[in-house]
Amino acid sequence: MTTEATPIVPHQASEFYVWLWWYSEENDGLFPLGADVGDVELWIDERLAFRSPAETKVTAVMTGDNPSDTLEARAALAGGKVLQELRIGLRREDREYLVTLKGPAIEISRAKLPSLDGANDDGAVFDRMFCYQELAMLVGALFRKFCEARIDASWGEEVVPAVREWTVGEVA
Repeated sequence: MTTEATPIVPHQASEFYVWLWWYSEENDGLFPLGADVGDVELWIDERLAFRSPAETKVTAVMTGDNPSDTLEARAALAGGKVLQELRIGLRREDREYLVTLKGPAIEISRAKLPSLDGANDDGAVFDRMFCYQELAMLVGALFRKFCEARIDASWGEEVVPAVREWTVGEVA
């Protein structure tokens, strides 16, 4: 009896990462996240890590200033690689965060939180707690926005073709 291996399908996180990259470029980095969160500015920072859809290990890493602007990054997408992790910057009001989103669980790693003026050591601890909680809330709000876009009827008819054109447009 012959059994066929079930193909490994990239996790939804990879689509989320590409969508963040595409949406940020299409909308000048502005993400309106609703009345409860407000507008957030997002940019792709210094790291993109790709993998083959059939593997879990990272196979290509782009680092340095603006790796998302390189032809190599778009070529990796156009060639069928999926994003395994990306480093983003977020700005909400006067607070700026840098964070790496990683893997299928959208893990928050290498977070750089803004410095707030804590009056004393206890205040600094509470400031850090506030910032980390806000960062987690912002990532959750971005993922919610992605999920809303993903289940909308326009996803397959408008968004996917636009992302494909954006991906190969730079490479062609």
